[in-house]
Amino acid sequence: MSGESAGKVRLLDAEPSLARGIERHLQDEARETLVADILRINAGPWEEGLRPPESPLFLGYLVLEGAFTREIIIAGRPSIELLGPGDLIRPWILPEPLEAMHVTAEWSLISEGHVAVINEDFHRQAQAFPSILTVLMDRVVARARWLGFQVALCQIPRIDLRLLLLFRYLAERWGIEGPRGSKIAIRLSHRNLAAMIGARRPKVSSALTALADQDLIEQDGDGTWTFFAAEIDPMAILASIDEK
Repeated sequence: MSGESAGKVRLLDAEPSLARGIERHLQDEARETLVADILRINAGPWEEGLRPPESPLFLGYLVLEGAFTREIIIAGRPSIELLGPGDLIRPWILPEPLEAMHVTAEWSLISEGHVAVINEDFHRQAQAFPSILTVLMDRVVARARWLGFQVALCQIPRIDLRLLLLFRYLAERWGIEGPRGSKIAIRLSHRNLAAMIGARRPKVSSALTALADQDLIEQDGDGTWTFFAAEIDPMAILASIDEK
């Protein structure tokens, strides 16, 4: 394991959606039984997360708080996957073919984060509530689906439209609705955004300025973002590709 111990958490209190599939009359028992250790991880590179666990029953880390980036670099060109609360991650996994091609993966935290440790103890606890393992696997599959979306996003010719769809996704997953739009409390740099949509940073900076001038987004002084078009229809964005 890596990081500093920060106590324990009842998983169904931290992530109520994990109770899906557990029969209602068993949920109170499950809430008391399914307990995991919490690790606090500082901002910056997360090299310790790349160390393989000793137990084959170590399922991974469930992100409770914070924003993680997984940066893949090929021939000097970065691609970033953004992960946050609700994601189940196994940072030490890198397929051998990728290693053979000298593909590197770097994990970092944008800000201090907390993860629940889903280890062999959790496997024992979950024996009475096996459906929770299915729900956790759903998190892994959902992550793969979102990565597919990110790959497709990079095929859209216009960078401003890529950014609009990206911000719509971020608002859907981690946005907090307020009187001034959807607050995305993640400090994403122009470089981060460029690596997420497969574009060069200068062009992304220009597109962000144009979107801000249209009152669609705003970057706050602390580096976080507000998206003012959370209700925007993704199909309308996609339809506009052929119109211009």
